[in-house]
Amino acid sequence: DILIILAKHLKIIILIPTLICAGTIIFLVFFSQPEFSSHSKITSSSPKKSQASGIAAQFGIDLGSSGNEKQWIYPEIIKSRTIAKAILKRKFDTNKYGNEKSLIQILTHGNDPPNYGADTLEFLAIEKLFKMVSVDENFKTGIYTITVNGFEPKFVADLNLAIIEELDAHQMKYNKAKTSEARKFIEDR
Repeated sequence: DILIILAKHLKIIILIPTLICAGTIIFLVFFSQPEFSSHSKITSSSPKKSQASGIAAQFGIDLGSSGNEKQWIYPEIIKSRTIAKAILKRKFDTNKYGNEKSLIQILTHGNDPPNYGADTLEFLAIEKLFKMVSVDENFKTGIYTITVNGFEPKFVADLNLAIIEELDAHQMKYNKAKTSEARKFIEDR
């Protein structure tokens, strides 16, 4: 009985998957835009407390890791407006928009004249940048993976590198401010 039903509807059984495959191929070839990803891995500059040191600390035993060290919250720092504003000023080369275009121009108006003021363009570009960038943490290893998605492979790789460079510059500036603050305190004492 099942074979008879299948034989009666053989045209439909073959036609529907063929149409779906053809429609998918046409969509991918003519209508979809390719998206490229760039991944980089970073590790925290400040060590996290292990479970053993946490248990030992409950009994008053210090295993050498102090709780006073600054814990960097990389996802929030990378997706902060401070880092984003610094990255938006950088220039990138793309095939679509040409050489030496600022990221704010690439993400908002391209080669066309801007339709909005500088503040609105900056806001729109930051929102688009945040959608392009994701940060994931492997809690077992403490390694963060930064993923940047975009329309050209070289542009995405350059943007990923710019994020890491700005993160490094931000950390250096923070550490320098903390050091000068401590030095000033010691000098005042």
